[in-house]
Amino acid sequence: MRRCGPIATSLPGNNIQPWQLKSCGNTAILYALLILRYRKMNFLIRISGRLLLQIVLLLLLYFISRLAFALINIQYFPALGTSSFLELAFYGTRFDVSAILLTNVLYFFLLLLPIPLWQMPRWERLTQRVFVACNAIAFLFELSDWAYFPFNHKRSTADVLDMVTRKGDFVSQLPTFVVDYWYVPLAWLTVMALLYAGSKAIMRATPLPPPSLTSTPLVVAGQAGYLLLFVAFMVLGIRGGTQLKPIVLTDAMKYTDNEFAPIVLNTPFSIINSLNNDRLPEVRYMDDATLKSYIQPVKDYKDRTPKNTNVVVIILESFSREFTSLGGGPSRTPFLDSLMGQSLTCSNAYANALRSAEGIPAIIAGIPSLMEEPITTSVYGNNKITALPNLLKRRGYRSAFYHGGSNGTMNFDLFCANAGYDNYYGREEYGNEKDYDGNWGIWDEPFLQYFARGLNTLPQPFAATVFTLTSHPPYEIPEQYAASIPQGKYPIEAAITYSDMALRKFFETAAKQPWYNNTLFVLTADHTSMHKEKKTAYSDYMGLYSIPILFFAPGDSLLRGTYTKPVQQIDILPTIADYLGLDEPFFALGNSIFSTGKRFVINAINNNYRYYQEGYLLMSNGVTPRHLYAYPADRTYKNDRIATGDSIVKDRLPYLKAFVQAYSQAMNRNEMWVPAR
Repeated sequence: MRRCGPIATSLPGNNIQPWQLKSCGNTAILYALLILRYRKMNFLIRISGRLLLQIVLLLLLYFISRLAFALINIQYFPALGTSSFLELAFYGTRFDVSAILLTNVLYFFLLLLPIPLWQMPRWERLTQRVFVACNAIAFLFELSDWAYFPFNHKRSTADVLDMVTRKGDFVSQLPTFVVDYWYVPLAWLTVMALLYAGSKAIMRATPLPPPSLTSTPLVVAGQAGYLLLFVAFMVLGIRGGTQLKPIVLTDAMKYTDNEFAPIVLNTPFSIINSLNNDRLPEVRYMDDATLKSYIQPVKDYKDRTPKNTNVVVIILESFSREFTSLGGGPSRTPFLDSLMGQSLTCSNAYANALRSAEGIPAIIAGIPSLMEEPITTSVYGNNKITALPNLLKRRGYRSAFYHGGSNGTMNFDLFCANAGYDNYYGREEYGNEKDYDGNWGIWDEPFLQYFARGLNTLPQPFAATVFTLTSHPPYEIPEQYAASIPQGKYPIEAAITYSDMALRKFFETAAKQPWYNNTLFVLTADHTSMHKEKKTAYSDYMGLYSIPILFFAPGDSLLRGTYTKPVQQIDILPTIADYLGLDEPFFALGNSIFSTGKRFVINAINNNYRYYQEGYLLMSNGVTPRHLYAYPADRTYKNDRIATGDSIVKDRLPYLKAFVQAYSQAMNRNEMWVPAR
């Protein structure tokens, strides 16, 4: 037998011909080594290099996007320095790898299929177009959060998909968004250009062998093995490591405080990860008897004197407390301020949400926003709920909901049907496009007059709700008021003043109607304004949720004064029920302002709770305490008392746990209601 030494030494040059192997006994091992060094197996070597370079390219783009995200929104991260950003970006790589592997599954599959698709014309070019297209979609959401973050103070989650696909709204608003946030589409086009150019350069650096060299059985088998190996790598990368459970959004809090979690995360990961959050975990921190010692969700007011007073709830778009006389600065709401002097005004009031789709259920149905998406688009959207109209229907009330937006906006029509409203009136029912603002719907002034006329058609007692819209971005006002309404420090201020004027004219009309003196008016905001061009006392923590809430009854001189204890949107429903003396039991997580007991406010953002009770704000990751501040004494949140406030935390934590348990149980068991007697 001829020696194989000369053959082996010539392997690196790839100059061996297959017939030469016969002289070595056609050894299988030697043949395999030869193929690995031969151009045929260079297919797998080069494709490995291509994938590695493309992943590195995407990681670099995610890093640049994270940097731009932090710089554009730096007012929300005042303590962020260069070294801390780099540290957070390093931790964020774990989430970036997961997002890259998830969003490129189709591309990886097409590229690594163990069949000779390379024989098809232009197949390689097609796969690269798929690579660019998949990442174009991912970066469209990633870069959009540069501008959207100030509106919800977190990375966008799966509910943003509903917003994008919602009938009418997204398409009609898109031109305005493109103009107002021009840097986002410009940056996206730049990223697409970099992706395309980078992909072409990587293709040139990693040319694949011709089809004739990639279709042998051994090479196809090698491709199949490589695909299985890559799938294993993908599973590991998507899971974020070898730990027992895959990484989720809350894992960002392992590396930093909740305030900086959006920097660690990226938007594609946040959206995809929240797609799996179909149901709330049903927690059980205590037995039912202990739970009832902290929270009583079933209420009745049979000891009160019953009234058949009409109820009108007016929800003012983005009316933050800071724009009113309660805010401590110049007021843009002269009429609302004057109304406070004739009302029971809650000067320490808060929203339970940061978006309209969550604020409306909190006000009307007492459902706080403790999930990553509004209840209307969640798996609980068809749950039976206790809401103002279906609760008052038992007493013979007729009800109607008015909103000047396009019908179907934010699924308000579906929510109203579930809440028990008899009628829904939107832009379509208004029927006069001359009053359309070109963005969201009908200007507030004419629509509030339409609302006033509509109330005249309702038999008493009635329960009606109107939700204004002009003080929503892009903050435009009718042309005839452009000169008379002064511009303010922020673009929203003129819109707030216009809506306040429209509110004044509504009350001037309403005061002339026979039902006026027999009506309880409740005025509040859906959420605060997200206009913040710079950090203020109203741009984080409790300030971020600070709104006005007032109860005005022109025929009741006792409903006057200032209520200084904490009040939240979910307290509105039980307060109205208490005022009317409803004698049937009903479900409410909030509490009437006329009742005794501990007052509290609860919110959740980025899967973290903020629980405000009796002068202290407790912030927790789940129900694990992380920060404790004296509030409102420490409005700048400088002195974290978590290390020394054991007794304070011990007193408040059971209330928080009880609320979370009651909320999750009611949601999962469809128990947010009490059967009518």
